[in-house]
Amino acid sequence: MKKKPSDSYWKITESVWQRRILSIIYSLAFIACFMNALPWAICVSLASVVFWHGLQTLKRLARENWLINYHDENGWQLTEFGATDSIEILPSTVISRRMIFLHYQHDGKKRYRIIAKDALLPNFNDYRQLLVTLKTY
Repeated sequence: MKKKPSDSYWKITESVWQRRILSIIYSLAFIACFMNALPWAICVSLASVVFWHGLQTLKRLARENWLINYHDENGWQLTEFGATDSIEILPSTVISRRMIFLHYQHDGKKRYRIIAKDALLPNFNDYRQLLVTLKTY
């Protein structure tokens, strides 16, 4: 009897939890820009950079929509903006109950992604399946 290859995929979207944490971090960094002994012009410049970077990061997070796929024959694949690329999951990937800090290699470059528990669609229970697949891989 021939074994059927397993094929699993997970759709990753924006995480509300991650958005809130980043908003708090950027707000604290913005406040910290004014709580130092630097000249006022430098404080305003730093605060502008922090504010701009925070807006760009939250905007990019809002557009986040990608797919991670595992197939016994093809291995791990990442699909984003309609392009599917094979990736190698690195052992430095950190797996926790609430978040996965995905560390992978693509085209010889090491890259990172954060997958929060509430970012998986259509079913939040898919997070557990992704955890098991990553641990057994």
